[in-house]
Amino acid sequence: MLWDPGEPFDPVAADRARPPRALVLHLPGTALSVPHQALRGLVARPVPSEAGPAALLARFLEGLAGPASTVETRQAAWLGRAAVDLAVAFLSSVTDPRDDAAPQPRRMALLGEIRSYVERHLGDPDLSPKAIAAAHHISVRYLHHLFRQDGQTVGGFVRQRRLERCRADLTDPCLAGQSMAVIRARWGFHDAAVFNRAFKKEYGITPGEYRRREGVPAGAR
Repeated sequence: MLWDPGEPFDPVAADRARPPRALVLHLPGTALSVPHQALRGLVARPVPSEAGPAALLARFLEGLAGPASTVETRQAAWLGRAAVDLAVAFLSSVTDPRDDAAPQPRRMALLGEIRSYVERHLGDPDLSPKAIAAAHHISVRYLHHLFRQDGQTVGGFVRQRRLERCRADLTDPCLAGQSMAVIRARWGFHDAAVFNRAFKKEYGITPGEYRRREGVPAGAR
């Protein structure tokens, strides 16, 4: 159950014959990448926790509650971060990614952070929507929603940025001695045919033709 300590709450459904038992994870709003407005409809209502991220979070907290007093300070920091990550995964799974109640500045700031992350990891062959979403503690479907709101797709943005980096390197005089294979692999293209097709679709000519047109020596192709 989600509980907002800033609002009154009376567990009327509790069994008055015996004291209710609860395990509470109290998180500041700043620790959550899920918009607060998206959670308001779930406050003080039971949330299924038999499977998925909710079950993982519940089991983690139950396991932590017993031996918590023996955890060292340096270990507590790691466990705290794990609790936050699991909580965000759980909250992302029970909120609707189409909810537009989140303030526009917050969405744009998150989208900016994601784009910066993509720019820093363009050469990573494992860069994918799943990896990007995990790095920002949001669900994959919410990640896709953010890009759709901006008229893009996640895959399209990654591909366009990789192609632009390749295009710049192909005409960089300092990289004139590097082969096409080295340049495309640097920016995440490990299949020559895929790279050639994507480059021609984006710029209208093949990578080799583009390099020759820009005056790069033929031996550097």
